[in-house]
Amino acid sequence: MRVVNTRTIHEPGTMSGFGESLSKEYFESFGRPLFSERFPDVYGLLCFGLCGPGSECYGFDDEISRDHDFEPGFSVFYPEEQLSRRRVFELERAYAGLPSEFGGLRRSPVRSYGGIERRGVIGINEYYSRYLGDVGIPVSIDEWLNIPEERLCEAVNGTVFVDNLGEFSRRRQLLSAMPRDVQIKRLAGRLFELSQDGGYNYLRALKRADGAQARLFLDDFVTGAAAVIYLLNGMYRPYRKWLLRGLERCARLGELRDQLTGMLISPAQDAADAVETLSRVLSNAALEQFGLKLNETGGNSGFDMLQSAAFALNGIIADNYLRNSDILYAL
Repeated sequence: MRVVNTRTIHEPGTMSGFGESLSKEYFESFGRPLFSERFPDVYGLLCFGLCGPGSECYGFDDEISRDHDFEPGFSVFYPEEQLSRRRVFELERAYAGLPSEFGGLRRSPVRSYGGIERRGVIGINEYYSRYLGDVGIPVSIDEWLNIPEERLCEAVNGTVFVDNLGEFSRRRQLLSAMPRDVQIKRLAGRLFELSQDGGYNYLRALKRADGAQARLFLDDFVTGAAAVIYLLNGMYRPYRKWLLRGLERCARLGELRDQLTGMLISPAQDAADAVETLSRVLSNAALEQFGLKLNETGGNSGFDMLQSAAFALNGIIADNYLRNSDILYAL
């Protein structure tokens, strides 16, 4: 087992949408009084928040996203080892008895057992096992690489309102810090992949006048470029439907979001020019972030720069096995 200690800090995501406000107001109005007054013996073990899946947890909820799974409510996270099954059942019944209407929205009926996927009473181990399986907090490089970035993003997603015990937030913080070697290997792989999708395959498809195939490679380039920006910010990328939207939260190169979006609707030649420009920008940004310089003996095209940057980054990975593995090993 190759244990990793050096980490790149990435704070868990914060929300700013209507869903967060709704959930927090509902908790403060009904949840906090109920659980603090009715369960004083276990209140100190509980964590309250709205975390995990759903646009409201990302802060991306809008009128369209509210057509399903959008309602008042919150999650109550508890340590399975410290509460009896009977006590958990009592917590679940109490939650089920909360007002069914709030802010003009109705809350779905809650089962009196087992909690629900997004809201209700949920064990801390149960919540994290949805994303990590039986691994717990990943330690080795392979354990980290076996968990898709999108699932890690969702695991640390949302907002914690109150964490009395601190265990839920402790695990959340550990997960939010990507190991440096994993970050660099993924970044190197993404840059190399971009060189193929944009600098090679996309341009060749255009030369063949194969517009449909060119569009597929352009989509892959835009997706990969967004993934690079998240990695440069030490962040996990969200699922594809929020990939471009989430770039607005990236402090570094997040301003490229409009350019990436525009490429998807631009004429072919304009998009080809943008591919070349972005290839240079992303290569230089990645090298600069890790104190590296471009190999001057390489070619001058964006395609060449991406490949040179990918292998330069791969060369500074501390773990011997990971450094010597295929450039695409972490993807």
